[in-house]
Amino acid sequence: MCMHPMIQKTLFLLCAGILAATQATAADPYPDHPVRIIDGYSAGGGTDYVARYLASKMDADFGGSVIVENRPGASGQIGMSYVAKSKPDGYTLMVIPNELWSVAPLLYKRLPFNVDRELTPVATLADIPLVLTVSAKVAAKTVPELIAYAKANPGKLTFGTAGAGTTHHLAAELFKTMTKVDMVHVPYKGTSLAVNDLLAGQIDMVFSPITAVLQHIKSGKLKALGVTTKKRVSALPDTPTIAESGLPGYEGSVWVFLVAPNGTPNEVIEKWIAQAKKVFSTEEARKILAVQGVEPLSLTRDEIKQRNKEDSARWEKVINDAKISIE
Repeated sequence: MCMHPMIQKTLFLLCAGILAATQATAADPYPDHPVRIIDGYSAGGGTDYVARYLASKMDADFGGSVIVENRPGASGQIGMSYVAKSKPDGYTLMVIPNELWSVAPLLYKRLPFNVDRELTPVATLADIPLVLTVSAKVAAKTVPELIAYAKANPGKLTFGTAGAGTTHHLAAELFKTMTKVDMVHVPYKGTSLAVNDLLAGQIDMVFSPITAVLQHIKSGKLKALGVTTKKRVSALPDTPTIAESGLPGYEGSVWVFLVAPNGTPNEVIEKWIAQAKKVFSTEEARKILAVQGVEPLSLTRDEIKQRNKEDSARWEKVINDAKISIE
């Protein structure tokens, strides 16, 4: 049976159009328009610093521009929810601190995202130490002096955080539990907001990412009493660890990694893994980050999942011991 010439022509044009569209799609480079990295906190915090460093180095090398967009609120949950619901095409990613993945599900009965179903880890970027930093008005110059003051004045000291359930918050709760002191939590929408109030003397202390307080410590406006890492930090060599200041076993830092909406193409994820490794493995990156007390971090995607699992177990104990519950 012969096909009608008009039908034959229509089918030919339709097939040609499909083929052309397929070829164009296959030929489209990634990225062909700006990529956004969402940060769930206000500008000036640890994740913001790492995200902007990554973006600045990828602009020339990535083949397209990378923009950092801050969407603060609800301890990072607003930004995380936005990314979880975004199209999985590689044009919306997020730089997150570990607690958004490993701690938030332990603390909140209702989250606007599901890390297992809606998101996938991509690449680790950096380890960021926290610094126990106090206002200039606080008389204590050491961790033991701070503990002594807190015990003599229960409920008087205030500590600011980037929000309830953040590592900053849990680091303070661990400190409270180990020292048996009573301090008042003041949550903010980001680290920089808490630090601003610390500088103004509105709060007494923070467990802050080093990136947000280092310049103020060096200028003498704030005082560093201890770092939360296992060993001292090169950017603050004279500041002891909290563990060596009388609290053996105390530890808690922020590590930062990229996530993408679940379903993002593997080739896009692999490109980000390669680019992140390239940016943060250079000697230049190590030197620049070291000045801020930050260390590059390189883990595989399986290692990211394992470390998050270990974090969940460790911080769950802190949450239970401190009886933290957030609706």
